Amino acid sequence: MFPLLLAQFLVASDPRSMQTIQKIFAVPAPKNSLVCQIETMAPRLGFSLMHWSGFNLSIPMKQFPETGPTQLALAIEITPKGGKPVYLGERFGVPPPAEGLKYPKGADATYMGGYYLGPGDYRVRFYGGDNRNNECRKEWSLKVRAGKIPPRMEPDQISAVGDERWRGLNKSNPPNRLTIVLEAAPMSPRRAMVRLSSYDRSILLTSLTTLLDQTKATDATVVAVDPRNRKIIYQTSDFTRRELGRLARAVAEVNLGVVSLETLKGPNATQFMETVLTTIQDPAAKSDAVVFLGPIWSWQGKVTPKIRELAQGLPNAHFLGLTRFPGMPDNLVAQVVKAANGSAKQLLTPSDFAKALEKVK
Repeated sequence: MFPLLLAQFLVASDPRSMQTIQKIFAVPAPKNSLVCQIETMAPRLGFSLMHWSGFNLSIPMKQFPETGPTQLALAIEITPKGGKPVYLGERFGVPPPAEGLKYPKGADATYMGGYYLGPGDYRVRFYGGDNRNNECRKEWSLKVRAGKIPPRMEPDQISAVGDERWRGLNKSNPPNRLTIVLEAAPMSPRRAMVRLSSYDRSILLTSLTTLLDQTKATDATVVAVDPRNRKIIYQTSDFTRRELGRLARAVAEVNLGVVSLETLKGPNATQFMETVLTTIQDPAAKSDAVVFLGPIWSWQGKVTPKIRELAQGLPNAHFLGLTRFPGMPDNLVAQVVKAANGSAKQLLTPSDFAKALEKVK
């Protein structure tokens, strides 16, 4: 296996990194020695107004030894027609089963990867390998066509998830301060995963930056929460381009696989909402609007008298609920915004998002 010392971001352009990853694709593709399935995804326009594409990787775990961890590395080469290739890489580990146990029969290690593409035609080559020199490969083509909503990326441009090219807040706009609560949770509650997928991270982060851009925000307080583990994972009263990187790392580290004993003993979802609302009271009082942004399905609980009191102090409250399926459940966030006499919108498409943003002013 070739060592890729990166998350799934663009490979550094220094000679050593380039030589390492180019060597992977320079050799003829051998017969796959690591059994895997790769489901490719057609490009789609996201809430970022950029086209996202990617793949689902599935590897039967019966191939992994049960006496120690398995290290996996992924490499992706994307070449626009008539242009130069761009490389992405990622490395991660699959832990062994607990002592005395075995991997469940039929269990798979799964991973979703993705990237942004401007309009154009592309060739994608994929490599996956483990620390026993087993590997699997696949190659496919992609076409991205501009639609009615103008994309934010130029033709033949390629970018990694987490590298959203956000320019930051425009301080020259008329003053408009926002307080945003970002919920770090997956779009679908039924997918078994340990970390948020690149697709989920893309939806969250690009929805946030698009919200800031389209509302012409000049200042922003951003608080990111992990309702499953009932933690505030990130907060700042001065959101900048540099802070976006810090937020991206915090979101990528959210653990969906294990609920700690501390969490089970700690505050319940309702009590955690009280904590979050208390945290944003001061910045919200100085803001023109308060926006809750995240998936619609999670964060169950009841509105307590304290929550109602805190909610009534929020100015111009909105819940922008991200979803892949129609229907707006009356979850705790929706109840909080209702108590604040605000509005709750479900966002199925970029058009839904654009319409909702017109009200957040």
